[in-house]
Amino acid sequence: MKNLILSVLFTAVIAASANAQAPFKQIDFKNFTFEPLCAPEETSKITVKDGEFFEEKEVDGFTERFFFKVVAATYGDLNGDRKDEAIILSYCNTGGSGSFYEGFVYGIKRGKPVLLARIEGGDRAYGGLREARVENGLLVVERNDAGENGASCCPEFAVTTRYKLSGKELVETGKTDRRELYPKQRVTFAKGASGSTFKVTIPAGEIKRFVVGARSGQTLTASVGSDKASIRLLEDVDVTEGINKFLARLPKNGDYAIEVQNLAETDLEVTVNIKIK
Repeated sequence: MKNLILSVLFTAVIAASANAQAPFKQIDFKNFTFEPLCAPEETSKITVKDGEFFEEKEVDGFTERFFFKVVAATYGDLNGDRKDEAIILSYCNTGGSGSFYEGFVYGIKRGKPVLLARIEGGDRAYGGLREARVENGLLVVERNDAGENGASCCPEFAVTTRYKLSGKELVETGKTDRRELYPKQRVTFAKGASGSTFKVTIPAGEIKRFVVGARSGQTLTASVGSDKASIRLLEDVDVTEGINKFLARLPKNGDYAIEVQNLAETDLEVTVNIKIK
């Protein structure tokens, strides 16, 4: 009898899950018409094909370009009606260096998708959307943060904010979390040694940072054993650069941070060598 009850409950859960996602089964957001805020004024609606839209035209002797891409889609119940909403993340480029992120929350009415709310994004490190997901009926959004001295290209922190869907508005709720994207790992040398060699695995396109202590007048040398990775000193110090390595004469006592970046499109194991003399 117990097994029969468990079987019925399991079947009910599976059916409820399938029913929740059913409204969006016939909707392909990779081939869909959006109204992004980043689109040119004269082009309020764009239709993506295989997740992308590109437009190029001549205006007053200049070539204007517009690119839009769907980067993620996830589903979850945000209003407690046991039916999923669709959460779509996108970015666009209007011809310059900026990449502007925006999110959309869609529901289903009379069998058709309806835009319920927009998720505010930003330009790359300044509010660019990293992820959006549904947890316990709330929309959880993770955005980039450049930090105090960051650049547009390079986020230093991720800020997580939670929202509840109220009608057609996303209302912030709960606490906001902020985490460092690339926490530094301290490197120590064995007793009597002037350096350390170690291996590290770095995800595709990601970064690892290391910190070492040194004294004024010492020379710091660091290298990475792969042409698919780069290595650099983060401090503002005169550096002599070589192929996959650098040398720096250190001006003061203290900690120095070294950054290793995976330039490949797959995870990479690299050998890092750091010496101080």
